[in-house]
Amino acid sequence: MNMSRLPRKTRLLMAALLLALGFALSSSAASSPLADFAEKSDWPRVQQLLKEKAPVQSAQVDGMTALHWAAHHDHLATARALLAAGANAKTTNRYGISPLSLACVNGNTELVELLLTAGADANTTLRGGETVLMTAARTGKAGPVSALLKRGADVNAKERRGQTALMWAAAEGHAAVVELLLKAGADFRTALLDSSFTALFFAVREGRTDVVRALLKAGADVNDTLQPRKAGGRNPWGPFWRLSTRWAPTTGRCSTCRAGRMWAARA
Repeated sequence: MNMSRLPRKTRLLMAALLLALGFALSSSAASSPLADFAEKSDWPRVQQLLKEKAPVQSAQVDGMTALHWAAHHDHLATARALLAAGANAKTTNRYGISPLSLACVNGNTELVELLLTAGADANTTLRGGETVLMTAARTGKAGPVSALLKRGADVNAKERRGQTALMWAAAEGHAAVVELLLKAGADFRTALLDSSFTALFFAVREGRTDVVRALLKAGADVNDTLQPRKAGGRNPWGPFWRLSTRWAPTTGRCSTCRAGRMWAARA
C-alpha cells in the first residue's frame, strides 16, 4: 500500500493507532502483577503470587520491582519473603534507585539490615551522588546509620555539590546521628568549595544547639569564619537546596505518589 496516496487524516489516524499499539505492547512486556500488587499494598495477593512462584524480579515499566515497593511502603515481612524467594537486593529501577535507598528514607533499621545482609551495597549512590548514608543521616534515625557504617559505608563521601552525610545530619538537627558519624571518623572540617560552609555553619544557621555542642566537643573551631572560594559567591542552601521539590516539609517522606519518578526528578 502506498501510504502517500492516502488522505492526510487517514495517515494520521493510522500513525496514532500504530503508536498506541506499540505503547500497549511495551507496557504489556514490562507488566508485573507482583510489583503491581505490592505498589497497591495488597500484601495477601503478593503472598499468593509468591506461593505460585511468580517471578520476583519482574518489573514495571519504570523498573520498580515488588521489593522496591515493599521497601517504599516499609513492609518488612513482604521484603523478607521476596528476598527468600530470590529477589535481588541490589536491583535498581530506571532512575538508579535501589530498595536500600527507599528503606533509608523510611529509617527502618530492620529493613536496612535485612537488605544489607541480602547483599545490598552500603555505598549505594544515586545519580546525583547522594549515598544511602546521606539519606539515612537526613532521615535522622540512628539505627540505619549505624548499620550502614558497620557495613563499610564511606562516612566522608561527597555528593556532586560537595555535601556530606555529616552536613545533612547537622542541618537537620540530628545530634545522635552527628555523634555516630563523628565517632566513625566524619571530617567536621570539610567545607563546601564555593562557600566554605562546614557542618558547624549548617548547624548554626538552622539553630541546632545540640549539634553545635557535639561539633564543638569534637574539635570544631568556635571562631571559624566563612572564606568563600568563589568571588561573589553566596551562602549555599546546603542540604536544603532541593527541599521544596523533594520532600514533604513535615514528614521527610516522599511527597509524590510514584517513588521512581519522585527520585528521578531529584537527580
